[in-house]
Amino acid sequence: MPADGHAQSPPLLLRRADALLGHVEDGLNIIAALSIFFLMFVGVAQIVGRTIFDFAIYGYIDWIEQASSLFAFLGIAYAQRLGSHIGMDLTMNWRPSNRWKIELFGVLMTFAIISVLIYASFTNFLRAYSIGDSTMDIKLPTWPAKLMVPLALSVLWLRLSLQICGYLRLIADPGAEPIAVPKLITLETQVKDEIAEALGREEQR
Repeated sequence: MPADGHAQSPPLLLRRADALLGHVEDGLNIIAALSIFFLMFVGVAQIVGRTIFDFAIYGYIDWIEQASSLFAFLGIAYAQRLGSHIGMDLTMNWRPSNRWKIELFGVLMTFAIISVLIYASFTNFLRAYSIGDSTMDIKLPTWPAKLMVPLALSVLWLRLSLQICGYLRLIADPGAEPIAVPKLITLETQVKDEIAEALGREEQR
């Protein structure tokens, strides 16, 4: 019994870490979505105000520029968790074990690049904070927006770390339940989903 419990510990820890990080990613993605909604609302208000009331939002361009880091980066780890990034159809007919190896290679490369980007973006934030960098028009401090970049990339770094563990586990034990990795979609499944989606649209018409 102890041996079985010890064998189940890594998957259990990986599952818990995946669930915990998933909550963080969901929260950040909601913030990103709300920021898009807010920017759309502000954009409409800006257009209506200038067109009808001859009134413009003070520092509109500066606010938009600074808020863009929210929707541009906060949802990136969420997309990585779901595998929503662009993929290649070339490997869809491969055996799952081979696809996991390719995915692991891609994740390792991404992990290395993101590690460098975290350092560079955090250095950029520190420089902006230390010199008091601000926008051109209304002098908004730029460091909060620049801080969003290394924070979002750090969450992505954690997600990639979990995926590396998940892929290594699946490569070592191909029959294991996938944990902390995106669901593999075969070519047949993708075609069926696209057909079902197309038929659903036709029925709605």
